[in-house]
Amino acid sequence: MKVSKKWLAVLCLSLVFSLVAACSKGNGNASSSPADSASKEPSPAPSVSESASPSESASAAPDLSGTLKISLPNASASVWNAVAEAYMNKHPNVKVTVDNKPAEGYKEWLTSQFAAGTPDVDLAVINEVAGLQNDRKFVDYLPWFEKTNPYSGKAWKETLDLGTMGVNLDAMGENDHLYTLNFESVQIVWLYNKEIFAKVGVTEAPTTFNQLIEAFKKIKEAGFVPLALAGNSNSMWSGEAGWLVRVYGDQYMRDSVNVVRSQPSDYNFVADLDDKWKFDPTDPYNDSNSQVTKNDVRVWKAIKEKTGPFKIEGNPQWKGFMENLKTLFQYTEPGFFGVNSEQAYSLFLTGKAATMLSTPGSYWQLPKDLADEKKSGTKGGAKAFEYGFFNMPSMEGPEVMAPARTIQIPIGFYGLVSKDAKQTELGIDFMMYLTSPEGYKVYVTAIQNSKDASIAGSPALKDIELPEEMAKAFANFKPIGNTEGFPSANNSLARGIWDFQPSVQEWVGLIQQYFGNKITIDQYLTKYQASVDKHFPAALKDKKLEPADLDTPERKPPERK
Repeated sequence: MKVSKKWLAVLCLSLVFSLVAACSKGNGNASSSPADSASKEPSPAPSVSESASPSESASAAPDLSGTLKISLPNASASVWNAVAEAYMNKHPNVKVTVDNKPAEGYKEWLTSQFAAGTPDVDLAVINEVAGLQNDRKFVDYLPWFEKTNPYSGKAWKETLDLGTMGVNLDAMGENDHLYTLNFESVQIVWLYNKEIFAKVGVTEAPTTFNQLIEAFKKIKEAGFVPLALAGNSNSMWSGEAGWLVRVYGDQYMRDSVNVVRSQPSDYNFVADLDDKWKFDPTDPYNDSNSQVTKNDVRVWKAIKEKTGPFKIEGNPQWKGFMENLKTLFQYTEPGFFGVNSEQAYSLFLTGKAATMLSTPGSYWQLPKDLADEKKSGTKGGAKAFEYGFFNMPSMEGPEVMAPARTIQIPIGFYGLVSKDAKQTELGIDFMMYLTSPEGYKVYVTAIQNSKDASIAGSPALKDIELPEEMAKAFANFKPIGNTEGFPSANNSLARGIWDFQPSVQEWVGLIQQYFGNKITIDQYLTKYQASVDKHFPAALKDKKLEPADLDTPERKPPERK
């Protein structure tokens, strides 16, 4: 397709916050972001009954009153102001304010809000503050799903595509919670400059890792950057670089599910499901939560006992994975470890780099960004070029267990700060409006008129109809499977132990040493194993588990504060 500024009028939806690893258990209660906590002892969060019991349905009655503050990372102010205005027109006594923040430093800003006391913000993106979720600082959406959405006249759960959202209500018990609401989905793909590829004689998009590396060699020799990729610690952990680490680790560690699957004696074993399941790495959806149940306690036990792919040092699976990954990262821009996502994106926009990781949202967003002087760093905008997409090329070798999958997950991670009953009722009512056909149409129309928003994936909402052109575009992105959804070895260990922040930061330092040729692959694996072992007790405690829990993984651990 040819990029031109005329594409600015194409209908698109808001691309929510840069992806990070999504919820692990598929219930929204855990994420692959670090366990985060306020700098002082957290005050007890209101219980459901304190923060607003949904025993009475949320109402669209005009007597709703109060103030609702929205602060989202990298979100379009024009889009959210339009939704706020439409909602206030229905509720004259409600004031909705929009104060969006930059993505860089958002986690720290949100954490500081809680450290200072009761936050001003009400609606936030909370995937990076799992610790605050564990401390119940946010409203639990689950009890409200049974209630009527006054803007649709149906039970809220009936208007949400729970399957696409990764929510399985049947598998949830009384101790499960849902603090994040995801009503759009996203698939990670490669975005490439077709003109650069053509200049070096590559006319077909690569389908294997070896083909990709051969193309990169030619591109580098021609004076272009093969891969525009942020290399700072944030990207290595939760951004584009971290995506690659998890996606390619998955090829080598697909058998993780054999270690962490629920056994017949386990508290969460589902007889009609789990006793029929068989491991099949040729099926990219074989280990999904809809196919087989997993036990998180068995994950921790496997890490402690270094079982199968959960062993790092001396493991040929880990060695093959990391050696290939290092080869890939050699084709990034100079000064890679100091480059942030905005700088990497500018390299691609200005035609200096041949590829980058993106989402289908670039189908609409890229033309807008080419015309944006600030994003491209060029006066009058960057020159248009022909671009395309391809799926994750598969690594090959003796330790590879299956073709490459990608990260294809529900996104949004919208959380409501838990305050009091009145504020919870107002926040829930706003979210019901936003996810209704009426509210979502306002959202879509606002994005149609925006200069800074695009769609990352189809909405996970029922009764919502996408424009024909948009639906047709998404049909072009072939599903290849999803690495997300449960804590496999690559998701729980590839970038620090289960996103425990001290471990993550230590891993970033080690991976930079390895990629920078300061330590060998064997030294890296040895050092990283030692780091995981060192941080294991604190990481376990951070997840509200005790060492004794690992002795009886068949039992559900007690709920701890």
